[in-house]
Amino acid sequence: MAKDDYFVIMYMLLKRLYSLLKNGKVISEEELNELGSQYNQQYWNYILLNLTENEYITGVTPIKAWGGSGMKIIGDVQITPKGIEYLFSNSMMERVKNTLKDIKGIIPGA
Repeated sequence: MAKDDYFVIMYMLLKRLYSLLKNGKVISEEELNELGSQYNQQYWNYILLNLTENEYITGVTPIKAWGGSGMKIIGDVQITPKGIEYLFSNSMMERVKNTLKDIKGIIPGA
């Protein structure tokens, strides 16, 4: 799987949000923007909006306007209990996790 694969990005974001939640923190808008800056903006918005629509995260709302759509951060972006369950019980998330582990084992510093 490529590092910009939909499920890889989803896994990395949900994993980060869950880690922050366990530490009593939320992701800063700056860190969220930094994560998204690695990808095409339309693609990043698509991922965030789908995570929101599937109720895996909160704090993002869709914006519809002439010429397209986007998203707006409306509060703290956090993982939901449904997102935590998805992160740990979905077979695709498990495959991504195992793929990323394998890459780290093969490539030092990855």
